Amino acid sequence: MSPDITEYDIIVVGAGPAGALTARTAAENGAKVLILEEHEKAGTPVYCAEGLSHKGFIESGLEPVEPLIAQKIHKIKLIVPSGKSVDITHKEIEGYTLNREHYDKALADSAEAAGAVMMNHTKALGVIKENGAVVGVRAVRDGEEFDIRAKLVIGADGHASVIRRSAGLKRYFDDFGITAQWTLTDLDLEEPDASEIYIGSVVPGAYVWVFPKSRSVANVGLGIRTDRSKPAIQVLDDFINNDPRFKGKPRTRKTGGICPSTGTLDKIVMDGMMLVGDSAGMVVPLTGAGIHASIVAGKIAGKVGAEAVKEGDLSAERLQEYHRLFDEAWGKNLRDSRRILDLADKLSDAEMNKVADMIKQEDILDLVNGRKVARTVLGIAFRDPLFSLKFLSKLL
Repeated sequence: MSPDITEYDIIVVGAGPAGALTARTAAENGAKVLILEEHEKAGTPVYCAEGLSHKGFIESGLEPVEPLIAQKIHKIKLIVPSGKSVDITHKEIEGYTLNREHYDKALADSAEAAGAVMMNHTKALGVIKENGAVVGVRAVRDGEEFDIRAKLVIGADGHASVIRRSAGLKRYFDDFGITAQWTLTDLDLEEPDASEIYIGSVVPGAYVWVFPKSRSVANVGLGIRTDRSKPAIQVLDDFINNDPRFKGKPRTRKTGGICPSTGTLDKIVMDGMMLVGDSAGMVVPLTGAGIHASIVAGKIAGKVGAEAVKEGDLSAERLQEYHRLFDEAWGKNLRDSRRILDLADKLSDAEMNKVADMIKQEDILDLVNGRKVARTVLGIAFRDPLFSLKFLSKLL
């Protein structure tokens, strides 16, 4: 049964964190909102490593309690090719390994509680355009295709966004990582409150994460950007089989996907349409983290969208306010994070090991989050004047 096409102000496509926060905020600001979600329920299937900072969690408007969270994280261990671990215990990194199926469902429930209407098992096929403006969505549910019209369409449908592509915006990202992940069980982790990140040729052309969900369960995954000569899952299996903590342990869930690493796309709005989250490239390039940025973007998009509906102005010029506000909040961080990713691509294992000997945990936090990048890099370099010239030449 197709919905009443005259009922909704805003259609949000996708019920992940970006879509749920957009829908909830728009509904709280008086808009009539419809969410289209192609799966049985929000949060399934799980694709990501499930990590989120405490700050990001609080900004989502939920309380960090079970079953939304699986494990509190108080430490991040950055492991370089030499095997040295640079431990980060700063309060800023405190966070959680989530149970995404529960967390995403709770966010979607909060959107419905605010007044948004959810349609599950409904896949968007593309946007409807009239005179160059987006005026609705073509969708399919239970084999029946139908059109839904709305004043504003918001694409929160992931990296391969059909909304973005069908609207004529960028078809795909210029750079991205391919990810693979196993959830391993029957472990005996020494530090279940510590996440681990491996960089450098310990895993050629990739970085590896270990995100504990308890002492006995962990998400172990990797992302590959530069060397794709072997399938990501094969590289991950090699890593697991070479770590005695993980070798031979039961594997309960395999996931994987694509992670944009360009930062926010140049164009994320047009007449009658906005993009949020992964569909807009709102992922931290260096780490692949996207939940927190999606939460912030969703809250901004929902408010701007609802206000634009009230004003009767859904032009790209009006909706550009959303892009501007998100850029003020996260844009510089994402751009500078991309600069550090480009630098990391140029560093040899020996140089990574040298940086690990000089770096402080505050430096890592600034670099990962794209803050004070130039000053931080200069500070690291000049702790060893003989190393600084070579290091800075690669940055430039």
